[in-house]
Amino acid sequence: MKPIYLAGILSLAASLVTHAALFSTTYSSGFQNGGVIPDGTLDGLSDTRTISGVGGPIQDIQVTLNFSGGYNGDLYFYLVHGSDMVVLINRVGVSSSDPFGYSGSGMNITLATSAANGDIHTYGGGIASGTYTADGRAIDPLSNPGAFDAAGTTSLADFLGADANGSWTLFMADAVGGGNPSTLNSWSLEITAVPEPTTIALGCFAGIFGVAGLFRMKRVRAFFGRTA
Repeated sequence: MKPIYLAGILSLAASLVTHAALFSTTYSSGFQNGGVIPDGTLDGLSDTRTISGVGGPIQDIQVTLNFSGGYNGDLYFYLVHGSDMVVLINRVGVSSSDPFGYSGSGMNITLATSAANGDIHTYGGGIASGTYTADGRAIDPLSNPGAFDAAGTTSLADFLGADANGSWTLFMADAVGGGNPSTLNSWSLEITAVPEPTTIALGCFAGIFGVAGLFRMKRVRAFFGRTA
């Protein structure tokens, strides 16, 4: 096999090893209680979805939340996958200077491993939109308001390196009673995964040897063609 062909195939193999695959799905139906979050109870509701067929570990992840109504400062959301739990929202706006949090009614946001807007806890009030990092405050949502002044200790980055396949559970609760309930309209997962290098490499090298075999066969046929 000529070196130029081998070099080209090896280059292709190397590029495939680092190529990332994107998994994206939106869930907008089949929610418990029609997606209406019970008011004033930490029992809340959960939505579990199962992912399969994603090859390789998680390289990046985004979660989109779309809900309406209610009082944003009452809400507590977290996401569970495997042994990891990440707090997405924990009574946004609650702090030592504001025990009730933001009064906005609804959000259509994307939570990412990094975002210029910072974490959603201090988004500013109103109906939130845009891209933020997760709240991350892994504390009881009924904690003293001053406890929310500290930065979060969990992040979507906690999922990086994990196997994306398996169950993902979104839990939602309205921690403080009074007012209209919030309703989940949809939520989405967008996962970038890197295929396992060994799996791809084996496939690439199988292809290399297959091409090499074809070249050898052509040479044998050419030899016997000349000597017949």
